[in-house]
Amino acid sequence: MLWSGWGDPAKAAPLPESMVGLLRDLLGVRPAEAPPADLTGVKVAAPRLSGDDLTALAAVVGDGNVRADAESRLRHTRGKSTPDLLRIRAGDASDAPDAVVLPGTHGEVLAVLRACAARRIAVVPFGGGTSVVGGLAPQGVDSFVALDLRRMDRLVELDEVSRTAVLQPGLRAPAAEALLNERGYTLGHFPQSYEWASVGGFAAARSSGQASAGYGRFDDMVVGLTVAAPEGDLDLGRAPKSAAGPDLRQLVLGSEGALGVITSVRVRVHPVPEAREYEGWRFASFDQGAAALRRLAQDGPLPAVLRLSDETETMVGLADPAAIGGGSSAAGALAVLGFEGARGPVADRRAAAAEVLRGAGRGPRGAGAGGELGHGRVSAPHLRA
Repeated sequence: MLWSGWGDPAKAAPLPESMVGLLRDLLGVRPAEAPPADLTGVKVAAPRLSGDDLTALAAVVGDGNVRADAESRLRHTRGKSTPDLLRIRAGDASDAPDAVVLPGTHGEVLAVLRACAARRIAVVPFGGGTSVVGGLAPQGVDSFVALDLRRMDRLVELDEVSRTAVLQPGLRAPAAEALLNERGYTLGHFPQSYEWASVGGFAAARSSGQASAGYGRFDDMVVGLTVAAPEGDLDLGRAPKSAAGPDLRQLVLGSEGALGVITSVRVRVHPVPEAREYEGWRFASFDQGAAALRRLAQDGPLPAVLRLSDETETMVGLADPAAIGGGSSAAGALAVLGFEGARGPVADRRAAAAEVLRGAGRGPRGAGAGGELGHGRVSAPHLRA
């Protein structure tokens, strides 16, 4: 976790023995030497920014919010894909930013972008650093800064009439959920990167979470965006639906920060569900499970969570073998269903879904299999790290 910057070291755990055996027997992976105990052995090239460049940035955000020390730069190097983690563990810091800049307001973001544009310094927006698509390591640039948005971490507004909330981009997912829960609402968005991902990153990456079947992907939730670009501001989205031409929100959503920096997001929120019921269903094969879940997706009832793991993922241990009713050799494919809402409708939808699945599946495996989904998906990056 030292190398990935991901998670709480107190929660560190070894790989399950079943996974170790799978890596060894199927892929020929052997234990490697432990990486160094700290980051001091990793060599980082000197920043390519001049003292005048750093002074100009500090004039915008303050001296303490421009960091060019080795550790800050290392912790903003690349994202969290497996190749990213392997390269940093091997001591490769070739993609380190030349400085880390931490703006606190939309105005500061805009001023930083203009200063960097004038000095031909590339800017990479940085939220939780959980990217797995290479977007945090620009190519073909002379110098670049990581624009860390962590200081912009507020719930700005909650409109309980329209059930929308305005969130700043550096607000991490657990903090956003806690702030909304205090007011009786939820985003309902829980991707695997949940512990560290930010609201701005959700929008920039068109994030999809485990409950997207019920709540939608994050881009389905977004009704408005404010974006800062060197040429000025973009204030996008006035109504959830409009017939007035192209919806420019769709250009920004998923753009990975290439068109500007998202500085606020207006999203739909939902009342905290009265009941959450999860269960797992076993199928003899992935194809059999896919056919059964297709019936639910097309004809209903559609659960909030609808996920199917193939035979390999099920065997590796997405869920505890005891919870899914058998050892890994008999795992088959595991489907996890989650129902959220008022107690009565949740019970009705769960029973109706069981009627659809009972003919194809091997019966519900109980709450244990479904309950492992959230924990297993969120903790999986800790194992990779």
